[in-house]
Amino acid sequence: MKRLCLLLALVSPVSALGADHHMALDELVVQGSALEETLPSELSDYGAELEVIDAQELERTGISDVGQALQGNVPGIYLSPKTGRGDYADIAIQGSRSQDVLWLVDGVRINNRLFGSTSPLDSISTHMVERIEILKGGQGLFYGTQAVAGVVNIVLRKPEKDSGGTLTGAIGSLGDRRLAGHVSNRNDYGRWLVFGEHDHSDGYQPYRDTALQDSARRQKRGFTRSSYGGRYQLDAGTGQSLNVLVLRNDVEADFSRASNNFKAVNDRDEHIVSLKWDHQVNEQNGYFIKAYWHDWWTDYTRLNMDADRNITLISDRAEWGFDDYGINLTGRHTTDDGSQLLGGVDYQRYQGEDYSLRIDGKTEAVTAGFVQYRPHLSFSPSTHLALGARYNHSNFADDHSIWNISLKQPLSRDLNLKASVGTNFRLPSAFEMFVIDEDFPAGNENLEPEESINSNVSLTGHFGRPVEWHLGGFYREIDNLITVQDGQYANSNRTVRVHGAEAMLNLGGDRGWQLDLNATWADAREGGSDEQIADIPEWHANATLSWQGNDQGWQLNARHTGEVATTTADIGRQSYGDHTLLSASAWRQFGADGAHRITLRLENLRDRQYANGVAQATPSKSDPYRLETLGPPRNVQLEYSRSF
Repeated sequence: MKRLCLLLALVSPVSALGADHHMALDELVVQGSALEETLPSELSDYGAELEVIDAQELERTGISDVGQALQGNVPGIYLSPKTGRGDYADIAIQGSRSQDVLWLVDGVRINNRLFGSTSPLDSISTHMVERIEILKGGQGLFYGTQAVAGVVNIVLRKPEKDSGGTLTGAIGSLGDRRLAGHVSNRNDYGRWLVFGEHDHSDGYQPYRDTALQDSARRQKRGFTRSSYGGRYQLDAGTGQSLNVLVLRNDVEADFSRASNNFKAVNDRDEHIVSLKWDHQVNEQNGYFIKAYWHDWWTDYTRLNMDADRNITLISDRAEWGFDDYGINLTGRHTTDDGSQLLGGVDYQRYQGEDYSLRIDGKTEAVTAGFVQYRPHLSFSPSTHLALGARYNHSNFADDHSIWNISLKQPLSRDLNLKASVGTNFRLPSAFEMFVIDEDFPAGNENLEPEESINSNVSLTGHFGRPVEWHLGGFYREIDNLITVQDGQYANSNRTVRVHGAEAMLNLGGDRGWQLDLNATWADAREGGSDEQIADIPEWHANATLSWQGNDQGWQLNARHTGEVATTTADIGRQSYGDHTLLSASAWRQFGADGAHRITLRLENLRDRQYANGVAQATPSKSDPYRLETLGPPRNVQLEYSRSF
């Protein structure tokens, strides 16, 4: 472990649990911090767009990877894992770039600020997930940098009031083997929970044989992932509690290449530690203070092979990674007339370096203050209006401020209007500021943050309980785009403009038949360009048909991705996507109180071969050619779980 510093996390997004579908949100009963844990549901009640995936849905569908959980299950989100489970992924929320999305685990920022577009999903499994919360639209007011298009918060299980636990085992046709469990108990000193999981996959070859050069060994892309840790909660008196989280992830992930490769592997260790004190002083005043430390370091080993099968060591456990720690104090005051004032301060200190790509190790410190006012309007008590502002100071970037206004307005008993508008920002990554590798543009410590303005508007309604619908539109502009000018990273005068719409329809209730349909259209272009931004589909759609009884159920999901494109250096713009994938799952519970559960999951049901990414391969003695990264083939997974 690097330095162990406990300081605090951003406001931890945690929200109301949804039903099995994502359009109706029920009241969430939480243990501990009402202020921190209900923030996303409160933001939703004041105009933000919120989706929730709960643990029950993950268990019944057999999903074991966070990327899979978001893929095809959340309206407005496009996610494409590079080579399936346990790998990096491209993500777009309402037509965004990957670097515009903020990722959290229990409110602890886990984004890789070393490279802004690298998703942090390869080390996160789902056994300990209680729910996944997705706030769509700009959320920089409470969450800071990178929350330009939305926030994904992975909320972990908490200690139960009574003793209990689960034990889960699973196998899969791609050489998947998984064993996980947790146990929770309580004593005079509080409640506690310990957990562990070991997950392995042999994987699959992500390139066609015809795309592999003689200098590349036929290597599958697999991974081995272990996760273990614990939680502790002490109820210290009326309205007072102490919460501790310790999490360690160990991952060894293959890194496949189509040329000049005998073996490449990332061997990483990740630690997340948080400590939170929560105090509800009285009915009108409450606060929490939370410290966090996130440590993510990888040893990269690469053995090169030439066309004559000669092997050369390129990197021998070359280290790259980052330390990220901070502290957050947030409080709320409720006035006598019911108005609310939320405010706080947020401090983050980040240091990252890369000995393989030569990113100079320097430290960035960011301090922020934020406030939101929620007036009670006596002339229209059903109107929920919120106004907020945030001031940000970085020791590298210029100081700047952002603002946000949001509204939720019932139009009738069966119809609600939501609207929000505000500014957001993304701080430069360590790579953009500090890279000194001769194979890349030079870093620039004087980069200004990318700044954006976002707006969302939606109508939600229902015809009785069985039919619910949602229509929404979004618009986003990003200025100070970080790009390359004259061999160095610099802020561009081009503006990225994104606009689009999403529609959702849900038929059915919590039991029996249910049909969920959703589609998203997004037009995302840089100023002066008539081409869609790379790796963002113009449209994507999902359809899920399911049936659920008291102790059994099944689900069939169809996920369609429209055409996606990327631009290469020598062979020009290349298109991929435009495919439909099917997955299915079935589950059955049996035994006393349904303690036993068997789940069968089938991914890529028709075993369709498709590309989920395109790059340019440049052999040393021939012309560049198109290299497709193939999506996962059919995979059958069988899981057994025993609760006690």
